[in-house]
Amino acid sequence: MVEQATMVAVTAFYHFMALDPDVEETVAAGFERLLAECDAKGLVLVAPEGFNGTVSLPADRLDFWKQSVASLTGVDSIVFKDSSAPDHVFGRAKVDRRAEIVGAGRPGIFPEAPVNHHLTPQEWDQVLRTESNVLLVDTRNDYEVRIGRFQGAVDPGMRTFTQWDEWVDTHPIAPDTKVLMYCTGGIRCEKAILSMQERGIDNVWQLQGGILGYLAEYPDGGLFDGECFVFDRRVAVDASLAPTERWLKCPHCGDPADRSGVSMCPYCGEPGVACAGCRALVESGTAPDRAACSRDCAYHVRRGTEPRRRQKVKTNR
Repeated sequence: MVEQATMVAVTAFYHFMALDPDVEETVAAGFERLLAECDAKGLVLVAPEGFNGTVSLPADRLDFWKQSVASLTGVDSIVFKDSSAPDHVFGRAKVDRRAEIVGAGRPGIFPEAPVNHHLTPQEWDQVLRTESNVLLVDTRNDYEVRIGRFQGAVDPGMRTFTQWDEWVDTHPIAPDTKVLMYCTGGIRCEKAILSMQERGIDNVWQLQGGILGYLAEYPDGGLFDGECFVFDRRVAVDASLAPTERWLKCPHCGDPADRSGVSMCPYCGEPGVACAGCRALVESGTAPDRAACSRDCAYHVRRGTEPRRRQKVKTNR
């Protein structure tokens, strides 16, 4: 009888709230204890503006985790975006205290209320299907957008979220246009919408729970095409929130790499993948080392080390 693999739960969560230094320290210490108690792995960020995290843990500890986070922080309205994986999607557990819980480059600027022009997944889907004068904007990084986005969404072409304000300032929006914005789990939009409202753009709306929340309600993908990039070992999840079977992590830059783009490493001869950007650098002759299957092999390609022969498999005759 084949024993079935035990699945782990993966949950992402955040909440904006002002934390003074003493409370911030207490919350950070509480998360460290909770990670250990739940045998959880992942990253939890704690800052003067709140907390944000994604963790993987045994499925039977998920409810306890949620109850404990609510008790620790005093917030019982936290929205958790849940999925699952065959094993832990992080290599370790870490609590990190930072200036921001999402890297916008604007510490101290965060929503004062939990609701700020949010649309539920159902409301979002309805608007996209029935309204025409809509500007749909993806607030994620360019490498995330490339592997999946909502139909008709604009890609600002950002490499990091800190470029959002610059994009808003250089792309005027007509006053009568309804702006819809989304990200992975909702947290980037919480700050992105503030930037627009500061500039007098008031007819702007954000997707509650982000792509993960939408796919939980529309497991056939709905109006979302492709897969959703995630910042862990899964690389991406498909419409049913299952770990991707298509994308791997590029060993050179960390962007998503399509499994179908396999080539033989010029140093060790083993198969490897690279993202489209790194393959383009190889083809142009700019960075031939990125044809290697790993950073170690890329180092030898750059040095011009004599290619290492693949070890032959011994057979019994």
